[in-house]
Amino acid sequence: MKVFLPINVRIDDKNILFVGGGKIAMHKIKTVEKYSRNITLVAPEIHEDLKGAGFREIYKEYEKSDLAGFFLVYACTNNLEINERIKKDAAERGILVNVVDNRELSDFISPAIIKRGEMTVAISSNGENVKKSVEWRKTIESMLDNAGM
Repeated sequence: MKVFLPINVRIDDKNILFVGGGKIAMHKIKTVEKYSRNITLVAPEIHEDLKGAGFREIYKEYEKSDLAGFFLVYACTNNLEINERIKKDAAERGILVNVVDNRELSDFISPAIIKRGEMTVAISSNGENVKKSVEWRKTIESMLDNAGM
C-alpha cells in the first residue's frame, strides 16, 4: 500500500501543468490557484468555468514535449491510457505527477485544505477516500466557524 508523507511545498514560483480541462481539473485548479497562478492547461476542450481565468490555455491533445519546464503535473484526463503515459513521460524527466483517481500511479496527492490566517490544516485519506476528506474538511470548518476561529 502506498503511503504519502504530508508536507507543505512552496509553489508560488513554480510552473504547474494540468492535462485535461474537465470538472476534475477544475476542482484541482481551484485549490492550486490559491497558492500559484503559474498554471498551464493542456486539453482539446476546457471547462467553461476555467476559460479566461488567467491561466495559460493550450487547446490540443497531450504530447510528451508539453512537460518541459514544469515542477508538478496533474494528469486529469478521463482517459487512463493518456494519464498513464503522462505519468511515464514525467517520471523520465523527474517531474512529480498526481494522476487523478489513481493513487497507485501518483507521486503526490492533494489533501482537503483549511487555511485560516497563517494556519493550514490538511486532511488526507492517502488518496483512498477523497469524499470522506472533503466531508471532514467541511465538519472541521464548521467547528472552527462556530468557535469564532
